[in-house]
Order: sequence, then structure tokens, then C-alpha cells
Amino acid sequence: MDKYLIAQWAKNLLNDDFFKEVIDNLKKEQISVIINTSAEECDRREDAYRHIKTIELITGHLEGLASETVITEKKWKIL
Repeated sequence: MDKYLIAQWAKNLLNDDFFKEVIDNLKKEQISVIINTSAEECDRREDAYRHIKTIELITGHLEGLASETVITEKKWKIL
């Protein structure tokens, strides 16, 4: 698939209100797990933390894809 098409797809997805709401809700659910666990539930908190980091990894990857065309355009301007 063309890099421009992938970048545009990623931009559209990141700007989609439904997608943003889903990501926000997923993070809030995991934060709630962290906040509402007892002292003995270390494993659950660690899992929730890893889930948050995974969500951030995915959105970060999408942001990188979305900015790919901007990076390429700037690279050509420098040369």
C-alpha cells in the first residue's frame, strides 16, 4: 500500500471521534482497575498498566504513520 494512503488512513482514524472515544474509554477502564484494586492485587494493577502502555504504543504507531508524509516532505525540502 502507498505510504501516502497509509498516512492518510492513520490521520483519519486518529481524528475519528468514535475511535478517540474508544481509546479514551479503554484507558479509563484500566486506570479504574489500578485505582480500585486492593493492596494485594498487584498483578491486576501491573496488567492494567501494561494494557495502558499497549494502547499508547498502538496510538503512537498510528501517529508515526500519520506523520510519515510530513517527514518525507520535510526531508525533500532540506535536500
